[in-house]
Amino acid sequence: GVLSGTDGIPVTIGKNTLLGANSVTGIALGDGCIVDAGIAVLAGTKFAVNAEELAKIQEANPSKALSGTSFKGKDLVGLNGIHYRQDSTTGQLLIRRSTREVKLNADLH
Repeated sequence: GVLSGTDGIPVTIGKNTLLGANSVTGIALGDGCIVDAGIAVLAGTKFAVNAEELAKIQEANPSKALSGTSFKGKDLVGLNGIHYRQDSTTGQLLIRRSTREVKLNADLH
């Protein structure tokens, strides 16, 4: 649905996207994304990225021009194949290209 503060953009979750325990999103997530446990992906949340990972993310999202070393969540709305994570030693929030396909446990679903 559309929540306050989303600029009218519906918060949607793409196919094969995994939200870890206690994670939160206030932006639309594309297909094949992973949000690690405890991560808040909000419009103003800043995520760092290195050039190699940015190139991989760009390859998965050819219609979106991406450049730089950091992005706010609002810059990543609807992009596919992003892994949102946190560096456990520095606490810095990072994005990487997700390479895993999320599959549901057939016995549970």
